[in-house]
Amino acid sequence: MKLKIPLFFLLLLSCQGPWSYWPENPPNHQGIWIYAYIISGRPVENVCLDKLHALNETRMHGFAFYESAEINVSGSFNGSETSFTLEPYSGGYPKNPNCFAGPPDLFADAGKEFELDATVTWDSAGTRVVTNFSAKTYIPEYLKIVRAYDLEGNPFSFGDTIFYLPPPMDLQANYFVPKYSDDVGGVLVSMIYNEGIYWGENSIDAILAQFRKRDTADYAFFGDKRLLYGGIKNQQTGTMNKVIDSIPVLGITTPAIGNIHLLFYASTPEYFKFEETFLGDEDVRIARFYNIQGAAGIFAGMLVDTFEINFKTPDSVKIYPYFEAQEAYCAQTKSDVRNSEQDRIYNRECAEAWDKKIWKEIGVANPPPWYEIPPEELKKRLSMDEQITWCEHRYFPIDQYPFCGSILVRYSKTGKISSVLAREVKKWCDAHPDDEACAG
Repeated sequence: MKLKIPLFFLLLLSCQGPWSYWPENPPNHQGIWIYAYIISGRPVENVCLDKLHALNETRMHGFAFYESAEINVSGSFNGSETSFTLEPYSGGYPKNPNCFAGPPDLFADAGKEFELDATVTWDSAGTRVVTNFSAKTYIPEYLKIVRAYDLEGNPFSFGDTIFYLPPPMDLQANYFVPKYSDDVGGVLVSMIYNEGIYWGENSIDAILAQFRKRDTADYAFFGDKRLLYGGIKNQQTGTMNKVIDSIPVLGITTPAIGNIHLLFYASTPEYFKFEETFLGDEDVRIARFYNIQGAAGIFAGMLVDTFEINFKTPDSVKIYPYFEAQEAYCAQTKSDVRNSEQDRIYNRECAEAWDKKIWKEIGVANPPPWYEIPPEELKKRLSMDEQITWCEHRYFPIDQYPFCGSILVRYSKTGKISSVLAREVKKWCDAHPDDEACAG
C-alpha cells in the first residue's frame, strides 16, 4: 500500500489537462481599443479608436462613437523634439471621425522614442465614462534591402524587370536580403501597385481545374495594396540564420505584368507579440498582449524601406487585366442563397464599380470621384433599397448627401442595434421633424 500511494500522487502530478495552460484569467477588455502607428519619414496618420462592440451591434464608421477625444503625441519630428494634438482625420472619403492625424508637415525620425497619451469621453453601455490611456514606442534605427534574387535565383536590383513564371515555378520565392539594426523586432511586407497590372494564371488554377474552370472574376482584387506577410520575426533557431535574414515573396502573390513597390516595415518586438497573441492566434487560452496602459490595442513605431520591381511574363502565360477582373467579379450574382436576388454590385468592395456605372448612366465618360455625383441624380436612379445600400457603403455621408440622413433613419428600422446609430437618428429627426422617415 505504501508503494501505491506515492505512485498515485506521481500519476496526479504527471497528468496535465487544459487547466495547466490557462493564463491568469484576465478580465475581458470592455473599454477603448486603439491602433496607432508612427512611421519614419511620414506624418502621424490613421490613429484609430474603437470601442468594444456587442456581437449583434452595428459599427457606424461615419460617426464618432465618443463625446470628446484629446490625443497627444510627442517625440522627434523633423529632427527636433516636439508634441502636438491629433485631429479627426478628414483627408479622405468616406470620412471616419474615429481616426486621427497630426500636422502633415511633421515627419517622424528613425531611431527615436515616442509617447502617446489620450483622454476620451464616451458612452459605455448608457454610462458616460472618461477613459485615460497612454503608451510608448520607438522607431527602429535601420533597415535596408541590400540584395534581391528572383524565382530562378538570379540577382536583381531596385527598379529591374524580372519574370513572373507559370506553375509550378510560381510557388518559388523571390528573396530579399536586408541589413538591419539590432532593435528591429521583425518585418512586415506589403505590396502597392497601380491599376495597369495584370494577374497571371497560377498553381491554384491547376488544382481547381479538376473541379471547375477558373474565370476572370477569380482574379479580382480591390484597392491598390495587399499585405503579403503580417510578420517575419527577428528570431533564430539553433545555429541557423535569423528568419528575417532572407525575406521570401512567393511568385504566386505578385502580378504577372506591371510595376509594384514592395514595402518592408521594420517594427518593434512588442508589435509582433501583439500580432502573435491577438491577430494571429484564435486560441482563447493565450493571454493577449497590448502595450497600451489603460486601454487595449497597439502603439508601434515602424521604419519602412521600399523596393521597386517591374514584372513581365512569357506569352504562354494567360493573364487577367486588373479592371477586367473587377468588372467580371462585380457583374456576377451572389452565390449566397440569402442574397441570391441581389447583384454583386451591392458588395461594399464593388462600390467603386457601382459608382462608375452610375456615372456612365449620367453620361460622364471619365468619371470623377464618387463624392461628386449630384445627389439628385442618385435619388433619380436608385430605388429605396439601393439608396440604403449606397449610403451604407459610403458610411452615410450626410454632409455631402443630405438624403442619406433620411436613409439613415430607414436603415435604423431594419433591426440594426447601435447606440451611435440611435444617437444620430435622434439628432437627424430633431433637426428634420418633417422628414417622413422619422414618423413613428
